[in-house]
Amino acid sequence: MILLDQIRGRFGPENDFMSDANRSAPLPADALSRPEAIDRIRRKLAMLTNEENCFCAVAGRLGVLCGGFRKLSDAEFRRRFDWIARTRPKASREELEHLVSLYHVGRQEVAGATLCCDVETREHCACDGWNSFDNAALERIYQNVTGRTARIG
Repeated sequence: MILLDQIRGRFGPENDFMSDANRSAPLPADALSRPEAIDRIRRKLAMLTNEENCFCAVAGRLGVLCGGFRKLSDAEFRRRFDWIARTRPKASREELEHLVSLYHVGRQEVAGATLCCDVETREHCACDGWNSFDNAALERIYQNVTGRTARIG
């Protein structure tokens, strides 16, 4: 529940989306389609991003979900974003990640997407976006992000 704790820590108890009048009673699993589950996850993850930090940067920094930029070695990161890294051969990894994050945010805006994961699902620049996760993985992510269990089918 690290991601849930990060969201709570950032937005405080007044935005605790796990509040329930009857918290002691186990909640039934949410029966969701894959798109519904992704949409609910997306809405929570979007709370962690801003106009300078795409979710790949956040996931890397927090070590959550796919691991974002941090899952890529320096060489692989520079290869995948060669058109950015090539023109800045002396840039640090941190500087390049910042530029790539801004690039992702720009792509999101142009596409009208909420997260870079949405854009990556279609364009496959850095990863396969939501296609990287099978339904079982999405169920785990859903629980980590929302605090609720889900059955995705």
